[in-house]
Amino acid sequence: MQHLVIAGSILLAAAPGEALPTMADVPALAKAAVARRIEVPPSAIHILAAKPSERMPGFVVCGRVDPASANGSAGAESGERFFVVIPGNFAILDQDGKGLVDSYWAANHCE
Repeated sequence: MQHLVIAGSILLAAAPGEALPTMADVPALAKAAVARRIEVPPSAIHILAAKPSERMPGFVVCGRVDPASANGSAGAESGERFFVVIPGNFAILDQDGKGLVDSYWAANHCE
């Protein structure tokens, strides 16, 4: 009986508290991660690629932020680039270092 209790407690300790995101969740999670970093309307956050990561569990998202697109005056091509990892929900932006974003974009075939 004691072995069953120990095995059960290990199983409960190993069970995740939250379900892993699915591909359907990725765009909203990526936009939220970018919005936490900079204040722009959701319409200014353009996802160019969202796909399963080749290097780690989860997803990677590449895109551009274009505040001018919120009022229709410019396209996503002219905005600041970003890279997001889901889960983790952290965004790396051009303002953090263009070379850093270049590395992530190249490693994950974003362009």
